[in-house]
Amino acid sequence: MRGRTLVLVGWTLRPDRDEDAPPTTHRYKCLALEEDDSECAAEGEPTETPEEAQAWPFAHMRGNPGHTSYAEIIERPWVMWRGGRT
Repeated sequence: MRGRTLVLVGWTLRPDRDEDAPPTTHRYKCLALEEDDSECAAEGEPTETPEEAQAWPFAHMRGNPGHTSYAEIIERPWVMWRGGRT
């Protein structure tokens, strides 16, 4: 039986900034409660800039005047990066 050599490799989690990485996106979700205490949970479409995403809560509130509470959802791609031996 032959012996085995184990090599420990360190991994790092980092933002994916490669050219082919998906874009970081921004959107908002309505946190307002409906009359039956359920969450509205309506969401805007993902956009690539925070400024574009901010238009959605204003539009949503125009149609729903009592909906004044929102959560920002940012989706940023990350990648595991294999480092050298540890």
